[in-house]
Amino acid sequence: MTEHVEYEKIIENNPQLKGVISKQNWDQISKANEMTVGALLDPWKNNVKKNIESKRFRRHGSIEDVIEFGRNKAIIGIGAGSCLNKNKHVLKQIHDLDGCKPWDERDFIFIASNHMYKPLLKDGIIPDFVMLCDGSDVVLDQLTKDVPESGRNCVLIAGLQCSPKVLKRWEKQGRDIKFYLTGSEGITDHYKKITGNDPWPITMSQGGNVLNGSWTIGLRFFKSSVFMAVGNDLSYPIEHDIEKRRQVYYADGDYTSNAKDTGTGRDEAKHKHKWMGFSLSPTKILSANALKRYHVEIEPVLTNGNLWIYKTWLESHVIGNEGRFPFTYYNCTEGGIAGVMCRDDTEEGRDKIENWFLMDEATKKWRTRTLEDAAEEFLTAKKALRWGIPYAARNATVLETRI
Repeated sequence: MTEHVEYEKIIENNPQLKGVISKQNWDQISKANEMTVGALLDPWKNNVKKNIESKRFRRHGSIEDVIEFGRNKAIIGIGAGSCLNKNKHVLKQIHDLDGCKPWDERDFIFIASNHMYKPLLKDGIIPDFVMLCDGSDVVLDQLTKDVPESGRNCVLIAGLQCSPKVLKRWEKQGRDIKFYLTGSEGITDHYKKITGNDPWPITMSQGGNVLNGSWTIGLRFFKSSVFMAVGNDLSYPIEHDIEKRRQVYYADGDYTSNAKDTGTGRDEAKHKHKWMGFSLSPTKILSANALKRYHVEIEPVLTNGNLWIYKTWLESHVIGNEGRFPFTYYNCTEGGIAGVMCRDDTEEGRDKIENWFLMDEATKKWRTRTLEDAAEEFLTAKKALRWGIPYAARNATVLETRI
């Protein structure tokens, strides 16, 4: 899942992708990756070198150390989008019920974005792992300032391209790190040159943001076939005042990592590209089709270029890898734009409600659910496969054949 496949090739192998992901959007991923690598390659290479030469990489080890940690478990990836607040109470319930079990008996693994590390700890939700992709120092306070004692055992999953300053501070506070290597062009060769080792065993595709990276980490290394995404809005509510948009951009209201003076200066909330977000409300009508048990509503929200890239990467890779890996992706981010598709992505086409649909129509690998229903569906499937219940097992596709 590290290489960018040509659009024509992926359509040939996955005909169902045609009409779901446009060539323009697919090619945009490649262009964005080229621009990102072009701008960040030198500082990333420098960080890789420092993290290796400081022996930090040797002390902590790589993502290979957690191989198969997620077998028969579902990963819940926790993003920082404002829609996380709709699911936080369910997240807390799952955490409190499952987190106290011995590891072998656990059903869920929590992987949090760096932004949500301290807010989750404050709410009594202790993630097992914290995912870091950002190579800059802007995340220093998020990960190392005023961290409560409850966060001591959280393990950081970090790219070797991440800031040595941030990793050094995390390490000094007594917390562990597991390193991966981004598959970006130029980084793998650089790693091999420094270490003499084959980069492939620790290389993964980040997919641009933390939740996409967590999904690929889960599949490749944790060997978990089930991923549930919460807080992966890839959008933000429509507010005419830019200050209000900044306030609602993240679940905790902290916009400093994007601000001009204190963060990256990207100020992503200033963009006003519209797309449809979805919401779910249960109905009383029973149906064999789980999605039809909800009343689905869509309404416009705002997004920007970076978030759009993450959305397109995720959707295209879910479909593109449908025949290669046994997995199920649960989209539990109500209000977000992931998985909300339009058959005619033109100004005129977007005005027609009949053009809008959810990814569930394009692939069985994608399931739009509330977090509560996703967790229940997973646990039911796991129980059915363990006890060999014939009818339930035929429908418990979330685990494939991993039990």
